[in-house]
Amino acid sequence: MSGPDTNVQQAQRAQTKVALGAMIVPLFFVIGFATCIIGAYHKPHPNGVKIGVVAPAAQVGPLLTGLQKAAGSAFDISRVPTLAEAVDNVRRRDLNAAFVAGTHPKQPGTVIVASANGRLVATAAETLARSVTTAQGDQLTVRDVRPLTPGDEIGLGVFLLMVACTICGYIAPTILETATPALRPARRYAILAGTATLVATLVYLIGGLGYGVYKGSVGTILAFIGVGALYAFVIGLGTRLFQVLFGPAGIFLSLAVLVFLNVATLGATYTSPVLAPFWKFLNHFWIGAGAVNAERSILYFGGQGVGSDLLRVFAWIGAIALLLLLPASRRLEHKRERADVAGEVLRPPARSAASEA
Repeated sequence: MSGPDTNVQQAQRAQTKVALGAMIVPLFFVIGFATCIIGAYHKPHPNGVKIGVVAPAAQVGPLLTGLQKAAGSAFDISRVPTLAEAVDNVRRRDLNAAFVAGTHPKQPGTVIVASANGRLVATAAETLARSVTTAQGDQLTVRDVRPLTPGDEIGLGVFLLMVACTICGYIAPTILETATPALRPARRYAILAGTATLVATLVYLIGGLGYGVYKGSVGTILAFIGVGALYAFVIGLGTRLFQVLFGPAGIFLSLAVLVFLNVATLGATYTSPVLAPFWKFLNHFWIGAGAVNAERSILYFGGQGVGSDLLRVFAWIGAIALLLLLPASRRLEHKRERADVAGEVLRPPARSAASEA
């Protein structure tokens, strides 16, 4: 009787060791999440916010001096000749905001913002303008030339889409590798592409039609879904690359590169001008930041600038695809497929309770 009991205990000890080893994954996740995401978002601070100033010649000198003194190094302040040019620059995102001085004491000054280009940046510009007008005893009005959608007043819509696409883009190839490790590449990548399209579509159906967060014409919404699907697919493609090159260790590398660093540098709610220097640097070329800028351009800025944003996403897709198509990568992928198929063939069939009896 002791023999079977001993075998069971040994099997349980072995399973416990495997289970404890597997807990490295959630522990790695929480360390990476806390370090990158919380580290990037815990203390937003203006850094290089571009402010234009419109004022009569007699006022512009003292006004620029006052603004620069109040702003310090956090704002980049320059003069803009006319109100129309200031409005156009803010709408085109060449400026983050503009301050227009009143032409006489009874006329309030105006701060021109585009909250769709970053609610925190717009608030920082308004705060700076108020600090000067309050000191002078003047009033201030706020003109938002690119407002956020009424159902998304704090600007979370694009961020939440990107988080959903990031996580699902990572999970899809991870599940395929676990459930169907010997699946041929053509079918694997087709499933990843189809899943990415479904993920972006479902986010729109729930967030757009359900909660009113995403609004626009049919063309706008199709483009919005398309960029989301493209982004989710490149995350899946990148995750597969790490699986092929590094095997089981790829789960940690793909989490670090495609989830933690990616979400921290998105620039969605915390746009580039309020990110810390390291995350702002990554924001210039990382995958998610390009997709975020493209989605923002499509939803709020009539597609202006979307071409350069998409080029960044396609550059990542091209680079990852090229690495997957390298002869060394293809040999590794085929080798893993053959090993998985051989494992399935050699694994003894499970015995039913009836046959054991």
